[in-house]
Amino acid sequence: METLSNAALQVHKRLTEDFPYFAKHCLRILDKAGNLVPFELNRAQRYINERAEDQLRRTGRVRLIIPKARQGGVSTYVAGRFYHKNNRLNNRLTFILSHQAKTTDKLFDMAERYHFNCPDTLKPKAIVDNSRQLVLENGSEYAVGTAGSGDVGRGFTAHQLHLSEAAFYEKTDEIDTGLLQAVSDEPGTEVFVESTGNGVGNWFYRTCMDALKGIGDFECVFIPWFWMEEYRRPVPEDFVITPEEQEYKELYDLDDEQIYWRRKKIENLKSEWKFKQEYPANIDECFQTSGDPLINAEKLMQARHNKIPSNPDSPLIMGVDPKGSGKDDAGIVFRKGDVIPGYKLYKGEMDPMRFAGICMHLIDTMGVDMMFIDNGYGYQIASRMWEMGYKDKVRTVDFSESPIEDDKYLNKRAEMGMNYKYWVEEGNKSVPDTDEFYTDTMCIPRELETSNNKFKLESKEKIKEVYGRSPTLFDAAILTFAYPVRKQNGDSRIRFKKVDEAHKAKGPLKTLNRTRYKNQDKGKKEVSVWGY
Repeated sequence: METLSNAALQVHKRLTEDFPYFAKHCLRILDKAGNLVPFELNRAQRYINERAEDQLRRTGRVRLIIPKARQGGVSTYVAGRFYHKNNRLNNRLTFILSHQAKTTDKLFDMAERYHFNCPDTLKPKAIVDNSRQLVLENGSEYAVGTAGSGDVGRGFTAHQLHLSEAAFYEKTDEIDTGLLQAVSDEPGTEVFVESTGNGVGNWFYRTCMDALKGIGDFECVFIPWFWMEEYRRPVPEDFVITPEEQEYKELYDLDDEQIYWRRKKIENLKSEWKFKQEYPANIDECFQTSGDPLINAEKLMQARHNKIPSNPDSPLIMGVDPKGSGKDDAGIVFRKGDVIPGYKLYKGEMDPMRFAGICMHLIDTMGVDMMFIDNGYGYQIASRMWEMGYKDKVRTVDFSESPIEDDKYLNKRAEMGMNYKYWVEEGNKSVPDTDEFYTDTMCIPRELETSNNKFKLESKEKIKEVYGRSPTLFDAAILTFAYPVRKQNGDSRIRFKKVDEAHKAKGPLKTLNRTRYKNQDKGKKEVSVWGY
């Protein structure tokens, strides 16, 4: 009996701590054919579970935002996870919110189905069970709501919050100040926000972008369509793959049955653009506002996956987009020939003199051959660097100045942007493999043509208006294409040492050195990404 008792205790412990195990043995879901089957997590659900458990271990809480393809089982996973918590723990309140009443009802019905089909020996009795509320005898309960009420979420405290199809909420002004505040920062609380894409400029898009940039508590988890095993169709005997499909297949490591499913789905939707939005292969496709960005998405994705060594004979160029007005970040992108090896983002307030010190330190330690900086907000930074002996390393660029090829481009920004486009689409290039870099590049619409047949780009102000943020990394990247640069001979660190010695007696450089090498100030954040 003692052995059985110990075994029973181990099973009880695993049922409490291991959600996939609990789901397989205690929960039932409806499959695509309408059959009630055990809930075994699919690839997407396993990945979300791993990310959730990892965040829980690191922070004590779960805050995930999930842009996804349609019908990938994300809502099924979240509903199952929250039922598991309500089943095994006392006094947990789960609140479910969706964009439509019928969707909210389906999510609530899913929770009731979990409870109804859970083994009697493993479920607490339901003491309230109606169309809007499920209360268990252990004190845990469900409540539901539909987006649209400005005060939804006020007046109660939730431990688990599920926001479904959040990109389609009509009223989002008070999500941050209302609904999300209903969930405390206590250990064990969880918030899952999930949705298919619905363009840009909405709360879901902005929160995803913040999460990708490390702003706020949310972490972003993207789920592509091809993770769903059922998204495939038998290939007919006369099937012939197109060159575009072959490239897509190789890019995402797909098989012919997945490619044929994609082909038929595009035919049904009558739009490849619509397919990308509903069944995205990468995070940018979730938020596309048109099917025609400046840079080809597949070519940029190839560059993300392509890891090639940089040519040692190529100059190292540093493009700098300094912090502008409002909430803009400061960004630095490095390019060496066919490779963009990494970038840096600086968030929060940034004193121009301090940023000048950061740039000089990077030039010295990395052996930068030339730095191009946006003249609009960067002239003061450049002036300080020139004063400190960097005249040969630093050049300002005015985005509205005349281009080198003034018969083709309206201004310098258009010329740099188009050169960046041609560079990526030429192939065999390498860029940082991050959603942050990818999305910042892909938010730029296709080039426009003026009445005098010159190319121009959409204005930064218009992009900020639509996307809610400035394309900092894109602007820093295109600055590396401002002017031709030759690799310089000699070691910049030796050159700097001479400048340092020459100015030591004057005082300012000593103070600058302290600023240059000290840690980030409190409240400021540096994001540094290097692919290899």
